[in-house]
Amino acid sequence: MKKILSTVLALSLLTPAVAFADNDDHIEREIRTDVNYQANVKKATQLLQSKGYQVVDIDPDAHRGQKTLEVEAYKNGQEYDIRLSYPNLEILSERLDD
Repeated sequence: MKKILSTVLALSLLTPAVAFADNDDHIEREIRTDVNYQANVKKATQLLQSKGYQVVDIDPDAHRGQKTLEVEAYKNGQEYDIRLSYPNLEILSERLDD
């Protein structure tokens, strides 16, 4: 009986993490299949270039259940991690990459 209870407890603890991972995958897939995705990536690149960044990579991401773009870029020789909301491309965070 203890073994069954511990298994049920372990599965119940894993389920939320799996659910979040599935939801994140769903959100990322939603972004990639958006008909305006490539145009939005181009706009994001232009926006960040106008702020002095050299964009290296842009990937769809889910952050706190919201659609975002995760950007790797350089400015003044330093690498930055930037998060943009999607599809409106507002800068949510800009931080030096550690």
